[in-house]
Amino acid sequence: MSHTSLSRRTVLRRAAAAGLLATPAAGFLAACASSDTSGDTGSGTTGKTKDNPFGVDAKKNVDAVVFDGGFGQEYAKGYASLYEQKYSGSKVGITWSKEILTDMQPRFTGNTAPDVINNSSPKTLDLATIVDQLTDLTELYDAPSIDDPNVKIRDTLLAGTIESGLFNDKPYTLNAAYTVYGFFHDQTLFDAKGWKVPTTWEEFLALAENAKKEGIAAFTHQGKYPWYMYNVITDWIWKVGGKEAIFAIDNLEPGAWQSDAVKTVIDHIHEMLGKGYVQAGAAALDHTTTQQAVIDRKALFIPCGTWLEGEMAKTLRSDTKLEVSAQWRLTASDKSPYGTVRAAAGEGWIVPKTGKNPAGGLEFLRIMLSKAGARKFAELTKSLPVVKGAADGLTGSSQFVSANKVLSAANGNVVSVRFDGWYKDLYTALEGAITNLMSGKGGAAEFTTAMQKAADKIAADPNVKKQPKRTA
Repeated sequence: MSHTSLSRRTVLRRAAAAGLLATPAAGFLAACASSDTSGDTGSGTTGKTKDNPFGVDAKKNVDAVVFDGGFGQEYAKGYASLYEQKYSGSKVGITWSKEILTDMQPRFTGNTAPDVINNSSPKTLDLATIVDQLTDLTELYDAPSIDDPNVKIRDTLLAGTIESGLFNDKPYTLNAAYTVYGFFHDQTLFDAKGWKVPTTWEEFLALAENAKKEGIAAFTHQGKYPWYMYNVITDWIWKVGGKEAIFAIDNLEPGAWQSDAVKTVIDHIHEMLGKGYVQAGAAALDHTTTQQAVIDRKALFIPCGTWLEGEMAKTLRSDTKLEVSAQWRLTASDKSPYGTVRAAAGEGWIVPKTGKNPAGGLEFLRIMLSKAGARKFAELTKSLPVVKGAADGLTGSSQFVSANKVLSAANGNVVSVRFDGWYKDLYTALEGAITNLMSGKGGAAEFTTAMQKAADKIAADPNVKKQPKRTA
């Protein structure tokens, strides 16, 4: 299945229905207790069964590297515990990483890759450069599920999960969390001031001026990590110019970065900066510092995903009510309706071929995708897992309730952007352009010129493998 065949409407319907909205998770150890050997392949390796479809050696340890970020550590420790319960002769050793790319590049170069990696952080591994060293996860998706050996794992997942991890039309990444992105605010502050969340640019400007008079920045961003503003910019390009504007960018079409839609988005951001509505110095600050500004009610909005509440849990005020809303419309002629959002499976996991125990890596992911593993993830991170029904019956916070409302209101209008995963150099160029823009170094002319130059260079390079054209 190609990238373009994904039905986002189905994803939304199922995710909204599942949303920390009831069936208890099946007993994990009971599900693991099967001794059915009908799946034994007689391959000469450790016997493969429905209960052990990858032929895991129960005495081998698993080397896992996990991003130490917004979801915290407890959920991954929970996966490790479930694995060790099933294979009591093995241990899962977790190495925590703040930056996967920096920590993992030497291990891939030295042929000492771990067995499973949570490829999620401000800087991640570029699949294009390591794909030959990764395990095709088709075997995982075709394996029996932990909870019912007669049901394949692929049939337990929300629609779009497998497709979200395709590269060259093969699944190399398991995206295990379903994330809603948008502008986050503290509803307690809005209620106290009698303010309403804007839906148009004009409403935002009026609100921003009122906030400025009270010494509050209307907007902030995670300046040291331009990825957050990448989401804002590409989402607004989709809203203003329709999906065609993003498809043109993904397809490396001539002039795609110099379209009216791109110029409109950058002009509006430049206006916001020029009027002093953005937190002073944000361009040089890290993510937790600027996110704390919203919690401390020194800024109104920050772009983020629904891991925010979990990431900031230790510093939330007792009355904080984080909520997420869709980005407001920039013009009356926006081609996409208000409510259009970015929402997708994310938080990627990969299994290197060169690890000492790739079968253990695959089994670690299979256990992650059990009802018990996925439900614990939801409980600990306050985020939606990609396993159908795993979060049924859980009560949600104000952030989770608002995220479900945003998903429902989107009515299938969901942004998806591909070039960042397809063409790493183009994304790197965008990070530089965003940093310059948010630091006050130029406006639309400088931004669009730099990005078009980078895109044209990649389009003309015969050594860069071009991905299939997006048409729908």
